[in-house]
Amino acid sequence: MQKNIGIGTNKKIIEIYNMMREGTLILKPSFQRNLVWNNKHKEHFIETILLGYPFPELYFADGEIDLVMQKSQTLVVDGQQRLNTIYEYITDSPKLILKKVKRFPELTNEEQRAFFDYPVVVRDLGRLDMKQIKEIFNRINSVQYALNAMEINNALYEGEFISTAKEIIDTGYLNDLNIFGESEASRMIDLQYIVLIMTTIEIGGYFTSDNEVEELIKLYDDEYPNKELMKDDLITALRIIKNLNLPVDSIWYRKSSLFSLIVELVFVKRRKGHFPEEEKLRETLIKLEERILKNKGKNKSENKYARFYNYIYQSTASRSGRIARGELLEEYLNSLF
Repeated sequence: MQKNIGIGTNKKIIEIYNMMREGTLILKPSFQRNLVWNNKHKEHFIETILLGYPFPELYFADGEIDLVMQKSQTLVVDGQQRLNTIYEYITDSPKLILKKVKRFPELTNEEQRAFFDYPVVVRDLGRLDMKQIKEIFNRINSVQYALNAMEINNALYEGEFISTAKEIIDTGYLNDLNIFGESEASRMIDLQYIVLIMTTIEIGGYFTSDNEVEELIKLYDDEYPNKELMKDDLITALRIIKNLNLPVDSIWYRKSSLFSLIVELVFVKRRKGHFPEEEKLRETLIKLEERILKNKGKNKSENKYARFYNYIYQSTASRSGRIARGELLEEYLNSLF
């Protein structure tokens, strides 16, 4: 067993701040991830310091030495977001939006001194080669399994767009349709599903990649103007589908078909001003399902029902599949008005 690398010491925030201000503490070495905390994360962290509570230790390593200027640099191996937040707070950066805690200039002199005197535990790794530093960084930030995109977004952005999706799920209507198993729910697949539906509705059409989802999650992190409208429409659509009491083996309880049904129900509601009557909707969906199953063996390039059936068994990520399913559903839903 090799001896431990790194010595744990305490540094006051004022010391670390001066290192950042002078440029001797490098916050983002090349190996650091390009992850950014949202304002809720930042405010919670600042509140932790103001309350005098501890936070996990930082990891520093020796950087380059300027032999001419006789100055050395220190690399931040772990703690980039915490230090960046501290710097933004002290400099009263307009990028830092605070809703609960006082801004730094609003603190009393005594409170500012207490903030500057706050002891930060720093583990100094000393002078290591870059390979060792990267290995330590990866081990500090490793997890037991790879996070899916929604788990990552949920960790980074606990804002309004994702919270809206969570509130929709919390009504229990999606769970009542029994399309997700326990393991899927634990991996936030249900959250990913609702966020994908919300993004499709918000954009007003079907798209190819996950970029649109990530963009809306970031855009509506602090505020989501359409929150109540989206909640009302999706909760109503889910409640209607539940009330239809379709056969348990109906194609409308498959993830891909249900995805299209929810989206197109909201689209038609926004076009016509209201959702279709439940009794007529049930009759139409049963009739459409019969035609889809009757034509499933036909040439999908020539038969719209065969094409729909083919795309039932493809991932909701297929844009062509979403469009094919959406067009047929739109045709039938429009006939109800």
